[in-house]
Amino acid sequence: MEIFSAKIVPLNVVNGDGIIAILNAEQASQYGITQHDKISLIRKGEEYVVDVALSSEYVEPWTIGATTELLENYPIMPWDNVLVSFMRNNPLSLQAIRKKLLGEKITNEEIDAIVEDIQNNKLSDLILAYYTATSFFYKTDPEELAYTTKATAYTGDMYRFPGVVASKYCIGGVSGNETTMILVPLLASLGIVMPKTFSKSITSPAATWECVEVLMRSELKKSEIIRLVEKYGCCLAWNWNLNLAPANDRIIKVSAPLGMEPYARMISSIMAKNYAMGINHCLIDIPVGPTAKVNNQEDAERIAQHFKNIGTSLGIKTEVAITKAEQPIGNGIGAVLQVREVLRVLQQHALRASDLEGKALDLAAQLLVLCGRNESYEEAYRLAKETLQSWDARKKMQEIITAQEGNSDVDSEGLVLGSQTFDIVSERDGKVEAIDMKYLNMLARTLGAPWDATAWIFLHKKLYDTVHRWEILFSFYASSENKLQMAKELVEEKSAYTITLNP
Repeated sequence: MEIFSAKIVPLNVVNGDGIIAILNAEQASQYGITQHDKISLIRKGEEYVVDVALSSEYVEPWTIGATTELLENYPIMPWDNVLVSFMRNNPLSLQAIRKKLLGEKITNEEIDAIVEDIQNNKLSDLILAYYTATSFFYKTDPEELAYTTKATAYTGDMYRFPGVVASKYCIGGVSGNETTMILVPLLASLGIVMPKTFSKSITSPAATWECVEVLMRSELKKSEIIRLVEKYGCCLAWNWNLNLAPANDRIIKVSAPLGMEPYARMISSIMAKNYAMGINHCLIDIPVGPTAKVNNQEDAERIAQHFKNIGTSLGIKTEVAITKAEQPIGNGIGAVLQVREVLRVLQQHALRASDLEGKALDLAAQLLVLCGRNESYEEAYRLAKETLQSWDARKKMQEIITAQEGNSDVDSEGLVLGSQTFDIVSERDGKVEAIDMKYLNMLARTLGAPWDATAWIFLHKKLYDTVHRWEILFSFYASSENKLQMAKELVEEKSAYTITLNP
């Protein structure tokens, strides 16, 4: 392991994608260090792992160009002298990844080596991408997946709350499916502890993070979560900075740009974060449909069994709801519109989406039975419906919003929408036979979702509705005229609706 001394030189450069140190190219080559390798910066006996970039123009020999991220994340100051050590990955982890690429089963020791090197930032994004890709190529061994999940969970903080602690998690792939923001206040108002955490959207136009941020602050500290759960029985927290299974976050970072998430990694990620969060009762929602993330019953049942197996290994009482996903839930796709529909359900508004309310009540009933609150599904469903109708769930949501520094007086009809609009009309009379959710997701992302909360799509027609020529099928909303034009051009190429002619 080669070591040399160098001086930290601030470059006032924001990389935006990881922590990078810039070395002089000629000097780096002398030590066998290449672009995208990793090095350790050693200061006062502490070791900090960073990615390498090379430059002969901006960095002199015996200096290290420090990006803004490096100086902000590590206790290293401008003009400090540090020792530079060339990181060589644990041979055991590399050996294990090679075995995975060949479709071989790896041992618990090898899993520990991989997880440790991911946690310590010792695997390059390229190697990590190969490791992630193995989940697309081969069936995952159940024992291997369960052990990986537990090992990943223990790379971060572990939360523990007394009694029954519940969570609902949807694997995604269905537009508008924002039941979490209904379920958390509903179940919490009935005494079920719900410390709900979530990630940003990977494949959808808006996930729970994007929706929650419309109403309140979701970036919470560990101490805040504990306080909120103790006082209100719940919280809505972004898991990125909570140190929940952080090794998994690097895997998400690799897969997110492609909008792809292998089933095995998805299952492991969900259950690792639930275990770390102290969840002991978990309901998994697996939507199944022709254009959903899971498009057949066989895959759904296989995934469900993996969830149950891992739940058993972790001591989490786990049930799986395989739900129908032939079209978006509700009428809105995009953060602001999905939040409007959530609020309409909680407010029992006359224009609330009946399918969103129905699915939320169904999942709530299953959770209440799972947690032992009710013996029968029918009894639990009635209780959940009464809780919505009494506004108890709405009052609990107002408490959460206030506690997380939002405006609890927010009304569903007062949310700001995108300023640029366009309507897509039917070219024929007929009936809606199919809706391509993947294409709608692509259209919504073209409009700016999930990064722009005001970019969304409103569906005027749903599955099996009768339509007439020139009648509006759906509407675009965007804050950018440019993005609106791009979406319009996409619609001209292909329709998201399949409409059969009336006989």
